[in-house]
Amino acid sequence: MIYTITTNPSLDYYVKIKDLKVGATNRSEGEDYDAAGKGVNVSKVLNNMNISSIALGFLGGYNKDHYLDLLAKYDKIQPQFIMINDNTRINIKIDGDKETSLNALGPKIEQKEWERFTKRLDSIFDNDYVVLSGNVQDDLSESLIVAMKDLIDNHVKVILDTDEDIVLSLLEKGPYLIKLTGDMSEEELFNKAKEYIEKGSKYVMYSSYHKPAYLFKEDEYYVCEDFKSVDESFIGANDSMIAGLLYASLKAATIYEAFLYANSLTLTLKHMDDVVDFNVVDAHYKELEIKRLSY
Repeated sequence: MIYTITTNPSLDYYVKIKDLKVGATNRSEGEDYDAAGKGVNVSKVLNNMNISSIALGFLGGYNKDHYLDLLAKYDKIQPQFIMINDNTRINIKIDGDKETSLNALGPKIEQKEWERFTKRLDSIFDNDYVVLSGNVQDDLSESLIVAMKDLIDNHVKVILDTDEDIVLSLLEKGPYLIKLTGDMSEEELFNKAKEYIEKGSKYVMYSSYHKPAYLFKEDEYYVCEDFKSVDESFIGANDSMIAGLLYASLKAATIYEAFLYANSLTLTLKHMDDVVDFNVVDAHYKELEIKRLSY
């Protein structure tokens, strides 16, 4: 089974403003809501590939029902969030000449709420996949590190796409994969990936707009130059890479094949809610070039 963990999900409120003027009253040309969060994004892409996942995290307050209503259209996502007293955060996304985001801090998690969450983690079994994605509230970091260590000790395949302090604290336990993104030079990427591999991570995957995608393992690494053509407007492309890798892994693919499939899927999609055309994905899979290189 695949589990995605988003400790700080958000109800994203999209406001379309053609010409945003700071310090003035701006009138919207349209609004929309989305149930958001990086772990939830992975579940959305898996849903559109007909793969079930369980979405874990924390929801609460007056807007939790709206969040769940928005998720209900994804019939392969099983939301099993812990209900909390504090409010789920609302992030404001202003769609103008450039997208401007106002991201909220997020809710406070009480001890009894955290205990219900860790009890739910106890039912995750060896060889299940757990994807921890997105930012984690500061006061949860230490407790979450302990919980993730327990999962890895129980042979759960933990994928980390989260805060660096959490990643560094879990390296010695040997997470299954660490996902990197962001603007870094090739030298910076290689140094960080090699450090993570040497300290215990089985794999490290990197993708970022306008750059090649990489997957590193102990004895070699793979490069897909074609990822550079992924449209920057595809919000969630990096989450799609994780979903594609998981999909192929469930089909008993090698890590090379899974990385190739992740790139093929991401190049096929324009949006997380796109229906996956497997014929197009397969066509990309046959055409893409993946370089297999030694350090």
